[in-house]
Amino acid sequence: MNPHVGPAVRMPDLRGAPLCLPALAWLLGLLLARSLPSGEGLFPRWTLFFLIWTLPMIAAVGLRFPHPGGRRLLLLLLILLLGAIRGTLRPIPSLPPPVAAAVAEGAELTLEGIVVDDPAERGTGSRFRFRPDGGDGLLRVDLPQGRPAYGDRIRLTGRAGPLPVSAGVDPRAALARQGVLGVFKAREWARLRSGEGNPLLGLLYRARGHARARLREILPDPEAGLLIGILLGDESSIPWQVEQAFARSGLSHIVAISGYNITLLTALSLTIFTRLLGRRIALWGTLILIPVYALFVGASASVVRASIMGALTVIAWMLGRSSDALNALSLSAFLMTLWDPAAMEDIGFQLSFAATMGLLFLAPPLEAWAQGTMARLFRDPQAATLVEILREALLVSLAAQIATAPLMLYHFRELSLVAPLANLLTLPMQPLVMALGIPAAIGAMLVGRLAAPLGWAAWWPLAWTIRIADLTAQWPLATVRVAPGYLEGMLLFYGSALTLLLLRAWGLSWTDLIAFLQPYRPAIRALGLIGALSGIAFTYLPDGRTRLVLFEGGHALLLETPEGHRALWLDGSGDPPLGELGRWLGPFDRRLDIVILQGEEAIRKVDILRGRCEVRHILGGETPISAGLRIEMGTVTMRAIPGGWILEIGGQRALVAGRHTVEVEEEISADLVIAMGEERRGLALARQVNAWGLLAGGKPAGGAAGAVSGLRHVWRAQGGRWIAAATDGTVWWIGTGP
Repeated sequence: MNPHVGPAVRMPDLRGAPLCLPALAWLLGLLLARSLPSGEGLFPRWTLFFLIWTLPMIAAVGLRFPHPGGRRLLLLLLILLLGAIRGTLRPIPSLPPPVAAAVAEGAELTLEGIVVDDPAERGTGSRFRFRPDGGDGLLRVDLPQGRPAYGDRIRLTGRAGPLPVSAGVDPRAALARQGVLGVFKAREWARLRSGEGNPLLGLLYRARGHARARLREILPDPEAGLLIGILLGDESSIPWQVEQAFARSGLSHIVAISGYNITLLTALSLTIFTRLLGRRIALWGTLILIPVYALFVGASASVVRASIMGALTVIAWMLGRSSDALNALSLSAFLMTLWDPAAMEDIGFQLSFAATMGLLFLAPPLEAWAQGTMARLFRDPQAATLVEILREALLVSLAAQIATAPLMLYHFRELSLVAPLANLLTLPMQPLVMALGIPAAIGAMLVGRLAAPLGWAAWWPLAWTIRIADLTAQWPLATVRVAPGYLEGMLLFYGSALTLLLLRAWGLSWTDLIAFLQPYRPAIRALGLIGALSGIAFTYLPDGRTRLVLFEGGHALLLETPEGHRALWLDGSGDPPLGELGRWLGPFDRRLDIVILQGEEAIRKVDILRGRCEVRHILGGETPISAGLRIEMGTVTMRAIPGGWILEIGGQRALVAGRHTVEVEEEISADLVIAMGEERRGLALARQVNAWGLLAGGKPAGGAAGAVSGLRHVWRAQGGRWIAAATDGTVWWIGTGP
């Protein structure tokens, strides 16, 4: 390799990171605890059993074990069990009984309590977490007008309700981890007292509010909202259209405060304090400033992770030691989950750690590949310059995107295809955003509108970033959406990555591993092919959820039960969606147990279907379906009603409505309505059965359908899109796709 291109880039050596495997064992213990059944009786049984018997026994055996490797293995097992114990000892918040009853029933009431976070702006109103008197559980409150402050004691009047359901990521689990057990739509509110929160947090939130207001005085929107999100961690200031463009173009990480912000803060703090006060005081001042900044911007999982790693780096400098990133990352994971075991279930926690692992283990080989390629194509100075440009603008972000892609597909069911290009065009601007935005923010806080020239300087890199996000997000294939699931693919990816890292930990280098496997290349290729086919087949196996897929236009609806039974509704108004149907059925099992025809015109469509699928039974068509007919398909019960079907799925109920009038008994209720006919008819039906959501496939009603019917959510299978609803009998997941 050309020596002038740059030094060889090395990945971290697990043998030099003794905290990595213990942290991994701790996290596996927390996962083990999560997989156990919940209940109060579980805690004393598990705790006493392991503390009295298992832990001392393992410790005694480990101390007497002759082989060091065996002692390390027993130590890891001990740490795993300690993690399992910690995972079972989570506090369970609760609301006062009257409030809990109102949440369950959707009743109106008046509450008094404390605002426990910095309220986010919502137009002229605000949204915040609220702790009612008499309990430690929280409510998420939406105010139509006004914005209280952190620590205010307020009185609210309005309607309580359960946690919401949303398309994409279901927010209920995330809210529950924050202690939020319900929502409250307030009509009126009054401030009774102020200053009942933590004084330091109150001071930081007031400073953030002051900075937010002053930045808006020197910058227009949406640039002001973006800078507020980047510097202050307040993403509620970013317009919804800009937020969606950033998501589609793969630039959402720009807004998220993470290691880059902490690194810049540390560098600025050390530079300024060292020149003014000396190195020792500068290190102590930086060590104090890092957690204060984390609290200032909201202390999200990614911020806490980056702050811990930054603080550990500063401590290492104070002790005259070098800092190891993998050790710091491992210790960060341990400390965060020791404090809050539920943190590892937070999406931000998972993405932050996966991205950091990508930077540590994927960026070096990508950079080494770039160095070799550029050295062959260009001369020495040009090659080194191009490698440096690619590393900062593309390779680092590409490594993070590869490492987080399985998590993104699993949680969000969406992957940006234009992210590499969008990052290449925008990341070089981000140092300018920080370098010009920080002085603008400080100047605005000190002198207000007089700092407008600083705002003008910061405007153009912000405007460039937003413009690139808008342009790339508009491309037809900017993002791809997938169906709910993909847990198996995510586990396969991270399991393979963990296996390779453990091989490195045992001292087997990539060169040695490749040389060892070289004679077995044909067998490896055959196993790879078998594994790929098995993985594809595995993704089509039942995963314990019931799925309902409404295809474009509402012409067809597919039901798949956890046991693998399938039913298909056809309304006859259009041809069966053979392409999309084949995608959902998969290549190995194209069986349809029941095809239900909604009217005589659907009979002709069955012949098209028979040539592509194995159709076992047909209902409807020339012979009307009798009301009251019950069909048991594993854990799903289907009951025919005039014009539609009622589906009982565990504790959930769905109503399938065809293109004809549906007659529903007055006592019938449903969680979800799937309307294959006109949307307006589906809206009326959803209101009649008190459903929270509607999947509509027919002619759109026009206007704000949710406002017309009072529904919280309406999804439309129009414009080449399908809608997939999945449930385990307790929770619904909704996804859409092209």
